[in-house]
Amino acid sequence: MEEHVSIATPDNVTLEFELAGLGSRFCAYLIDGLVIVLLIFVIVVAMLLIGLAQASLLRELLQGTSDWVTSWNIALLLFFGFLIYWGYYVFFEGLRRGSTPGKKRLGIRVVREDGLPIGFREAALRNLVRAADMLPPPCYLLGGLVMQFDRHGRRLGDMVAGTLVVVEKFEIKSDGTAGAAWAARVEQGRSRQAVTLPQGALSANQIALVEQFIARRHSLSLERRELLAWQITEPLLPLLGEDRESFAQKPDRANHCERILLEILEMAQGEVPKKNLASNPRKQPALF
Repeated sequence: MEEHVSIATPDNVTLEFELAGLGSRFCAYLIDGLVIVLLIFVIVVAMLLIGLAQASLLRELLQGTSDWVTSWNIALLLFFGFLIYWGYYVFFEGLRRGSTPGKKRLGIRVVREDGLPIGFREAALRNLVRAADMLPPPCYLLGGLVMQFDRHGRRLGDMVAGTLVVVEKFEIKSDGTAGAAWAARVEQGRSRQAVTLPQGALSANQIALVEQFIARRHSLSLERRELLAWQITEPLLPLLGEDRESFAQKPDRANHCERILLEILEMAQGEVPKKNLASNPRKQPALF
């Protein structure tokens, strides 16, 4: 199993993710399992209380019906237990872009193989195969073995759904930049909207790449930071009316790239007017 994976996004930008290890995924599973057990326990207590009340009432009205009521309550209990266990992962991973309470606690997340967040479709597919990964239950022996032999650390459910589990590296810092505020809003799922540039529109997927870089840039080495800033900005230059060759020759190219990306995030938040960012960038302090 490899430790890192490079993903070519739909916008022709290559990003590197750290793959989540077996230990962190198993710990996340234990935390989620505890939450599921607590939810099932609450349902059991509620069903027992309701069942006792119904049986007591019907015993007074009709003799011999309490057994029928008990059987009905057991059937409902099994149904709700199944619904909670299998629906838990689909609900949280689909609604929270690949993150469950356990995964969030361990700092990992499920993403598509193209690097984009998963939806309910991918969440449902990867969890439908969970029964096979759990063999023999509940130790996930088969899933763990498959992960060890797969170079991307995927279990069977990930292979079917086309997903990966990666380490989440959002470092939201209070440094006064628009990037931190934007990353926080996107993490809450509220701000993926298109931005119009002088020569075309910037998609929500492209904005997602920009905000991931801005949120992570302080944790990157100088060489990696400059490379990613250029890789993300380069596809946007035609939309800004910039000539790629002349822009690439600028001595402070990395600073120009980051200034453009920061202003794009501000535009997405509606904090600056829509203008030609490349030709008239606002002053920013030196980034390096």
